[in-house]
Amino acid sequence: MRHGTGNEPHFDWALDEGDRGREVWYSLVTHPERRLAFWYRYTLLSTDSGHQEARLWAGLTRDDGDDFLTTRRYPLADAVLDEPFALSFGDARLTDESARGALETDVADVSWSFEYDNDDVTFTPLRSEKLTDLAERFLGSGRHWSANQSVAMDGTLEVDGTMYGFDEAPGHQGHTVGETSPDGWSWLHSNSFDEDAVIEILNVEGKTSVCFRLDGDVYTLNRLKDVVGPLANETIENQPGSWRVRAKGEGVRLDIRVSVEDDGKWRKAAYLTPDDTSRYVAHSSLSNVEVVYRLRDGDGWTDRRTLESDAGRSEWAGKTPPVGEAEEYTPQEFA
Repeated sequence: MRHGTGNEPHFDWALDEGDRGREVWYSLVTHPERRLAFWYRYTLLSTDSGHQEARLWAGLTRDDGDDFLTTRRYPLADAVLDEPFALSFGDARLTDESARGALETDVADVSWSFEYDNDDVTFTPLRSEKLTDLAERFLGSGRHWSANQSVAMDGTLEVDGTMYGFDEAPGHQGHTVGETSPDGWSWLHSNSFDEDAVIEILNVEGKTSVCFRLDGDVYTLNRLKDVVGPLANETIENQPGSWRVRAKGEGVRLDIRVSVEDDGKWRKAAYLTPDDTSRYVAHSSLSNVEVVYRLRDGDGWTDRRTLESDAGRSEWAGKTPPVGEAEEYTPQEFA
């Protein structure tokens, strides 16, 4: 499933002003012992109007303190990409096996440093590289790699002088690119289960791809027949804060439910796209997830089994705000 690491830059970032490009490396980690989740992103952007920037993002969700989402932009020329993969700008650096960053803003003073072993599984929404090329070229879907789909992170997070330590914490790191951006999407990832399991779902404009991992086995429902047609993964309901998907194939049957109970736990981000329009993203890093599954067992199926987590990562995005009003989204200059 892996081509390279999944993190290699898609664009030559010596882009001229007015050339389109959007490249995002994002990551999430959930504290294994407390209700605390951290979401951080490294982005490079070049738009039609000539706007160019590198940007660092940090968002915290916790039950025992104030939540926040904060960001700062840097000149695109400050971004340095090295081989093997490493991205650096400002106080930030990301590699295939580590991440660090620091932001001092009116919202929060936050810094982080994490290390992890590289995951040998990379999940993509479409298994076929040829179909991915066509979707990027003609549908504007861009490309996505869950480059480190499930990793155990060790490190520290400091917020306004308070230090949090992470040991073997459930983490995820992905990579998204494009000359355009989809009009909208919904996404779920969770690896905070009592069992060794991972679920990831990506829905782009009604087309759904699913990856389920259990005890080292990987079930990828991302062939063309899984995404479109009568056998495709089925979305029963999908609205911000409530999502249900049924899927079957590759020796597994799945019924997946996602819910976000606390409206106050949304992190609300505004992303500028290469055509100078905004995408509004409502993100919850402490979502409720239920996965009911059955596995192929000879000529039949095992009994239904259930996985549950209250630390799933989910988000909904669109050209208009999925939750609340535009003035609630960060940063305001993108609204």
